[in-house]
Amino acid sequence: MRMLFAAHGIGLIKLDAENPTESQVLIPARERDEIDWDMANRLATENRDFLDYVKLVKQFYQTGEARPMDWDVHEEKD
Repeated sequence: MRMLFAAHGIGLIKLDAENPTESQVLIPARERDEIDWDMANRLATENRDFLDYVKLVKQFYQTGEARPMDWDVHEEKD
């Protein structure tokens, strides 16, 4: 797994849904100065959630406005 993550610079976080402060970064992501647009386009094509995220980032970048209702989405549990 580490070799795969190292090849692409993606990190791995173990989230603790019951206690978020106990979540752990298992493999830190590699920071890059430039966006890999080919990969971003591929992800946006294959994953609607990522496309929606990119649209929110674009809106924030252009307006400086981050609307909590767009970012703080919490599903209601039955």
